[in-house]
Amino acid sequence: MLRQSQFDSLLTPIIYHHFGLGQTRVPSLRSRLFNVQTSTLAEEKGTGMGGISPDAWDQYRTTGSKGSLDMDQLYTQTYTHVEYPVRLQIEKRLILNDQYGQINTQIQRAGLSGAIKQEIDAAGLLNNAFSSSYTWSDAVALCSTSHPKSKHKSAGTQSNKGTSALTKAAVSATRIAMAKFTDDKGNILGVSPNELWVPPELEDTALEIVGSVLDPSSANNAINPQAGRFTVIPWARLSDTNNWFMADGVWRQQVVNWYDREQLDVMLVDESTTHLTYELKMHYSYGVDDWRWIYGHEVA
Repeated sequence: MLRQSQFDSLLTPIIYHHFGLGQTRVPSLRSRLFNVQTSTLAEEKGTGMGGISPDAWDQYRTTGSKGSLDMDQLYTQTYTHVEYPVRLQIEKRLILNDQYGQINTQIQRAGLSGAIKQEIDAAGLLNNAFSSSYTWSDAVALCSTSHPKSKHKSAGTQSNKGTSALTKAAVSATRIAMAKFTDDKGNILGVSPNELWVPPELEDTALEIVGSVLDPSSANNAINPQAGRFTVIPWARLSDTNNWFMADGVWRQQVVNWYDREQLDVMLVDESTTHLTYELKMHYSYGVDDWRWIYGHEVA
């Protein structure tokens, strides 16, 4: 008769392998949206950095004294890792009767479920982008008309939220608005948007806007200035069929973070005459340090 330790030594490697295999069967955009990293700390902190006045570089030439680069520290985003444990029961008879195929399928489905959970959380960054219930380091929604310039400055706000339906004109206007994003000192940052994140319902429209060298709305062979400027990224997990987002992929990779504190933790926690009960735990956090990588349209 197999003892508990023997059951455990047989199943634990199988759980790790087939849970991971199940995860790979879920189409994922999590690592496309987030800079996925590992963490060894109880929590991580990310900080937006303020701008530097260009006048400092001219001070020595004009006055003979060297200028100081007075860069302010902006808002701090705390990434507090959350544990997500579940229980998985495996019947002993499947092991005794050498039914490992059924066990593997059961574990793969657990892995698939875990990957779906992570994808739902990842897509939530955009699905909740306009909600005041989901705020980040500057205490407003990711896409908002009232981003404060700095925690050190009370005057003035910036916007990265619109209400325009997805059209060629709206894409052009949004790109220009993003190009004019400024730092806390009013300097233009040089944001260069190159991505359109859309639900499947808007994918064809987005491809028409950015995929044709000639203007699809003109019969005069007019040039389409949006051609080739953007990569269209459709995501079935975007819940609103009208909302869409423009992003700077380079800036995004610097400020949009996902931390895996533990990849997967597996532990045998209970045994009966008929079942083995394992606990499986995912452990991660995610968020943004700054908003200037994205512009969202909440379309009525």
